[in-house]
Parts: sequence; C-alpha cells; structure tokens
Amino acid sequence: MLTKNGTKPNTARALAVASALAFFISACSAENGADTSTDGSSASGDTDTNVEGVTFQHPTIEGLNLEFEKQPEHLVMDCYAYSALEHLDITPDAVFGYDCDNPWVMGDTDISEVEQIGKDGEIDMEKLAQLRPDAVIGHGDADGWSWFDDDVNKQLTSVTTFIPLPDGDSIEENLDGTEKLGEFLGADLSDEKLSTAREDFKSAKEDFSKAVEGKELDFMLTSPTKEMLYTAVGFNHANFLEELGANIVGAQPPAEGNPWGKVAWEEASSYPADVILVEGLDEQQPFSAELWDSLPAVENDQLAGWSSKGAMTYYAFAKWLQGLAQQVKEFDKLH
Repeated sequence: MLTKNGTKPNTARALAVASALAFFISACSAENGADTSTDGSSASGDTDTNVEGVTFQHPTIEGLNLEFEKQPEHLVMDCYAYSALEHLDITPDAVFGYDCDNPWVMGDTDISEVEQIGKDGEIDMEKLAQLRPDAVIGHGDADGWSWFDDDVNKQLTSVTTFIPLPDGDSIEENLDGTEKLGEFLGADLSDEKLSTAREDFKSAKEDFSKAVEGKELDFMLTSPTKEMLYTAVGFNHANFLEELGANIVGAQPPAEGNPWGKVAWEEASSYPADVILVEGLDEQQPFSAELWDSLPAVENDQLAGWSSKGAMTYYAFAKWLQGLAQQVKEFDKLH
C-alpha cells in the first residue's frame, strides 16, 4: 500500500541496496546502449528510427528522449507498469514493486509466471544484474523510480535506462501515453482487442454521464485510515469524473507536497457526499471506524471502489467506469 503523499513512502529499511548496486554496475556493460537526452524538444511519444538506433520521446515529460541502440526487448517492470502494459501484450522478464497482489491495481494481470525480484520497496539487485535488462519501467520520473533514494537511482540509471510511466495532467493523456509506450515496445495498436477497448471506454463515458445526469450527486474520492480521512480533490480521477458530470467534494489539496487533502475524522461530516469512492475497496473486509460508519453514504451503502494507481489502459478504465455507472443508477441523493 502506498503512503498518502502519492509518491514516496518511508522505505529506509527496504532500500539498503547500495552495495548490491555496485555489483550491478560491475556486471552490466555499456553495451546496453541507452542514453537519456533532455534537449527541450516537444514530447510526442514518437519513435525515431535511424542507423544509430531508436529514440523514445516520452509522451508526458517534455524533452525526455530515451535513446537505445535497438528496440528494448529485455524488460523489468514494477507492477504498476506491468498492469498497464500486459493488455498491450508486453511481458517483462521480471517484476518488482508495490501492489503486485492488489486486484485493484493488477486487475486480470497474472504475475504467477513472471519472476518477481522484489516486493514493495525492496529489489534483489544481484538478480537484476543477472537479467541485464535493456530498460526498467515503472512509476517515477526522469530521475528514476519513485521509491528509490536519489543515489540509488543515479547508479541504476548509469547502467540501464529507466522509462517512467506516463503521468500527465489527465486520465486520457495517460491512457494515450501508455499506448505510445506500448507501441514503442512492439505493441500493435491496430489489434482488435485494443480497438474494442477504446470503443468500450467511449461508451462507458457516455453511460456514466447519463447515469449522473439530473441526480446532482456529490462524489468524494477517499482513502480512509484509522488516523485520518484522505480525499482526492484535484486528482486525475476526480477531474475525469467531474468532466463527465459528477460533482466532486472533499478537502482541497495542499499547495505543494502531499497531494491528498487531509480531513480529521471529527470534520468528516462537513464534506457531505452522496457517493463515496474508497481506494482499494474490499467488500469482504471493508474499512470501519465509528465516524466513518456514521457518514450517510456509508450508512446507505452508496460506496464504490477506485485506485489512484490502477492500470492505465482503456480496457481497465472502461471496465471500472461502466461498473460505476451501473452502481450510480441505483444511488440516491442523500443531502
């Protein structure tokens, strides 16, 4: 489970890997042939092919151009990346990272046949060195994986290329960016299942808009904990639903740092919501706390699930949004 800053949990215990990285550096040669350029050119997600190799222009990080001698074939991914790229028929040699067993992240993706070389913030650098991947793909930015310390990322990116997952300003930008990344890695975007997923996504958007039309329901996207209620105003998911006609409520995000709005439990009722979306909703073992259980949406079972780090594919979003639309049809105005 990720911490509430949405980026970097405290993984001091898990990231004592500097000595293993030294082994990785000695084991990997410069023949991986990857380079990173930030020349300020427009980021389009295009692939440039020439006698010197191929370049991936990152679709959401302007000016990030990742250069390879040839199309990357041997890949290591965090589970967020695999959940997004598996539907594009891109399979890694190994996986690592957070939420590998979280159905809200992995969906239908099965990792049982893929080697797992790390869990949460830990990674087996000796195994990574043996794999000698052409690229490591995961949640992060141009400097590396979100949950490695800066010095670890510097060493990692000195011997292989880190490809950050698309993380732009909207859901649809990221869905498109995922497909561009998949295409660079060899996916056929004309595949019938991908075309069907795009059409299903379009239909799901229309169905959700129809479901909320005229009902004036207030939606709150949350991640509840025993200590505090976190709300996701301003998140891409919240903005996406708002664009489709939902009214979003919750605490405003801070100006910088942790993007989650923080609500003390004593103040939770001051954000009246007809529908509450719970991150990683577990219907078998739902979250429970006295002040949470007294909220009208909880009392009336007007709850649905969502995931801030779910698979960024048209297929996954169509499935989630269509399910939400069906639920909303049965929900009532409570305030």
